[in-house]
Amino acid sequence: MKDKKYSYNLPNISNEKQEFKTNVNSIIIVGANGSGKSRLGAWMEKMHENLYRIPAQRDITISKDGFRNNYRIARNNLFYGFYPSKDVFLNKYQGFENATTKLYSDYNKLLDFVLATEQEQLRKDHENRTTSENIIDKTKKIWKEIFSHREIELVEDEFLCIFPDIKNKYEARMMSDGERSVLYLIMYVLCIEEKIILIDEPELHLHPSLTNRLWSTLEKYREDCLFIYITHDLNFAANHADSDKFWIKSYDGKKWKFEKILKNENMPQELFLELLGARRNILFIEGDNDSLDFRIYSILYPQYQIMACGGCEKVIQYTKAFNKQNALHNFKAYGIIDRDFRTQNEIDNLEKDCIKVLKVAEVENLFLLECIIMAILEQSDIKDRLREIKDYIFEIKFKNCLEKQILENLKSEIKYKLNTINIDSKTPDKFQEKINSIEELINFEDMRQNIKNKFNSVYENKNYDELLKVFNQKGIYTEKGFLSKVGKTKEAYDRTVLKLLKENKKLQKKVLKYIAEI
Repeated sequence: MKDKKYSYNLPNISNEKQEFKTNVNSIIIVGANGSGKSRLGAWMEKMHENLYRIPAQRDITISKDGFRNNYRIARNNLFYGFYPSKDVFLNKYQGFENATTKLYSDYNKLLDFVLATEQEQLRKDHENRTTSENIIDKTKKIWKEIFSHREIELVEDEFLCIFPDIKNKYEARMMSDGERSVLYLIMYVLCIEEKIILIDEPELHLHPSLTNRLWSTLEKYREDCLFIYITHDLNFAANHADSDKFWIKSYDGKKWKFEKILKNENMPQELFLELLGARRNILFIEGDNDSLDFRIYSILYPQYQIMACGGCEKVIQYTKAFNKQNALHNFKAYGIIDRDFRTQNEIDNLEKDCIKVLKVAEVENLFLLECIIMAILEQSDIKDRLREIKDYIFEIKFKNCLEKQILENLKSEIKYKLNTINIDSKTPDKFQEKINSIEELINFEDMRQNIKNKFNSVYENKNYDELLKVFNQKGIYTEKGFLSKVGKTKEAYDRTVLKLLKENKKLQKKVLKYIAEI
């Protein structure tokens, strides 16, 4: 059924049904709590003649007393006793807006219908002298795909869960919530005759490791059906990679606003969904969740969802990708990256894409800011050591690696200029022109002299702020030479700086001047 087309309806801006088509048999509608997901499910049930809804409010308790009915009665009990016709259903609950709170308890009716269906299939096979896979066979096969180390058997109208390796078994009503939920959903999906199956909260009662495995397997067995999931579980949505996905942007109590989530090669869909779920502006940063970047920015930008991306390339890539889809979410993303020898031209271009560049060379240099060091020294009443500390950084750390810093800066600037050259030429002559232009673009001696003058000027003028802007050498604040002068161990220095930033609003403002105005 690879070429099969499925159609379904969603409400448009006027709350009228709008038809969509897809060639995959699963749709996921994601929304936060309070976004009208259950009411949307009831609306969709009302607007589709061929849709059956498995509600979120489902009771998976199995009572001890079962019953056997013929196929017709069992079918009516399940599909019309549990879920009456749409007109009766809507009248009983005063419209679909209120049809979302009843707890449905129908496990025994479902089992009764499964048993009756099996007998009906066996009867037809006998009449036609054929053999077909019946509903019990399919249930057992799907169960085995979900739980590879346990089986189920039907014994005297009751399912037993069996562990063959340890020869242990127990009745279905003694199963865990997850096991009973899996059995319930397998049987229901196999029984449903309608061609659209709507599932509220597909993750309910299920461990995350089971959820996608179960529904992907059921989709495979019912390729004749379109599965529509309504969920707030972003992991389920992200891991269901091939599904069409919609985001409920807003709900005012009567109308919904949707946006389709398109695949974006510049950002993993799992991350994009996670950020949508945060429902606030985003700040992409370098490092990971244990890094200095994350700890500092979490304090200084509490109003943002902080997302650590690893390297600066990912920060740039994700910030651009998220903002390109702002019509979908109406949130804003920013990025903060280290300065790392970047030219002013490069910094200005990044700024256009909401990428902020530190006013110090790297995030570690924030721990060397004069305002930070002074706050630490004042705690121990040794603020007269500031000059000694700055002299140490200038004379011992900076002066002794000037040539290396100049070379690193030179390499970085040349690399940037080379990356600005467009070599997408269609003829050899044009390509040769590009190559010849490199020497003109990169005047090596002038560039080297300018960089050398910049570093020498910083040293000669003892400009401490400029030193922190150009000096790329991680870990100065963790070295014994520095720590002995501030009277702290590394752990104590880290802890004290972060505590001061949390508690001292004036210090926060001073530090923010070296980061970014967002």
